[in-house]
Amino acid sequence: MKAQEEVFEERKSGQEVAKQDGEALPSRYHVDYWKQRLYKKTFTRDGKRHEVQEWSVRLQHLGRREAFALGSANASVAAAKAKQIATFLEANGWEPTLGQFKPSVILKAEVCTLGEFLEDVKAHAHFQPRTARIYETKLRKLVGDIANVAAGMKAKFHRMKHDYITGGRLVWLAKMDGVSLDVLTPDSVSLWRNTYVAKAGADPLKRKSAERTAASILRAGRSLFSQESTRVLKVKLPPNPFAGVKVRDPGPQRYHSTVNPEWLLACAERELRTAEPQQYLGLFLCLWGGLRRKEADLLTWAQLDFEQGQLHVRRTEYFEPKTEESQRVIDLAPQAVDVLRSFKNGAAGEFVMDGWSANPSALYGYYRCDRTWRHLSDWLKSKGVAQRSAIHTLRKESGSLIASTYGIEAARQHLGHRDISTTSAHYVDKKKRIEVSLALGTAVSLLHTQPS
Repeated sequence: MKAQEEVFEERKSGQEVAKQDGEALPSRYHVDYWKQRLYKKTFTRDGKRHEVQEWSVRLQHLGRREAFALGSANASVAAAKAKQIATFLEANGWEPTLGQFKPSVILKAEVCTLGEFLEDVKAHAHFQPRTARIYETKLRKLVGDIANVAAGMKAKFHRMKHDYITGGRLVWLAKMDGVSLDVLTPDSVSLWRNTYVAKAGADPLKRKSAERTAASILRAGRSLFSQESTRVLKVKLPPNPFAGVKVRDPGPQRYHSTVNPEWLLACAERELRTAEPQQYLGLFLCLWGGLRRKEADLLTWAQLDFEQGQLHVRRTEYFEPKTEESQRVIDLAPQAVDVLRSFKNGAAGEFVMDGWSANPSALYGYYRCDRTWRHLSDWLKSKGVAQRSAIHTLRKESGSLIASTYGIEAARQHLGHRDISTTSAHYVDKKKRIEVSLALGTAVSLLHTQPS
């Protein structure tokens, strides 16, 4: 039988659908509003007119009109879908809406590559350079996994990204950055997240770690594709692949102390102060002062006030604070001031810790005292500090000690957190016993004296 072309027609025109003569209409945020705007498409085949059973709706926004098939013959279900699409359209605009609810109209050939996108972000978006570098790394991980870039390649490909000497990284970057961003869709991103977590298996610790890593990668991608970022970009983008993707909060990674800080300091006094004074100084600044490693690494003598017994964490020509709240004044105990004064007496440079030259323009984790930090980390692990970020554990112990004595708000100020919930959830462990105290003997006596 000769195939005949199907010609679709709308039973009602757009204007007829929009008119409701003389009727008081419900709000556009009510399903009944959209129920009155549904229509069914018709088509002609073999000279006969047929009606599509599923409902459709026509939406207009910013001078553009598009029809959407709603995938249901049930008017209530279809109206709810129409309301969902209309609400999404108002919040996100045409491109994300078409990509999510009508992807066939998006021309994939026009979408930029990963490399073109990242270059445009560097040129036009307003991220701090190091933040952009972190987001870039995480987006490459996501795109590489979804596109399965390493499929069929030898294990050598996975090592090439770290080969800065013989050019392996350049080959790896060319392969990764050539991937078209049309591989990113809400469905592919959601599937990646579930697959990534599933690989961790049933081990609760490994699974929770995978959930945190996945959430971190998705948050980075969502930031890069935020409206604030993409509105200044020049390349052709796919619809927002993170629109509608739920980034599940894996919950805080609570800190659990595994070492006695007083014992640890005593070990450092005995083993490090004379033999490895720079390691001792690094431990001292992070444990007594609660400093981040970068804050200690770039601390200058000018930031210490020996008369007032204070340490000032502030922006300098070498150092950019993590947040504005990170700029703070830390009170030091008299014995801590004495220790720092003893190091000052023999110091020749402007930095408290000895190391290489500062490199404030570095986009990677550059540390002046990298060798000192690595050796200190090994020493801490030999003393039972099991956490992967052993040096950061000193800062957490410092916050826990302040919280136990002065309260959680004092700990927040000491650590320079913007939000007290960060201090409570991630940095503070209980240092004092808090227990219900009942006199068991008295309770037994009362039991015998009470009338039955």
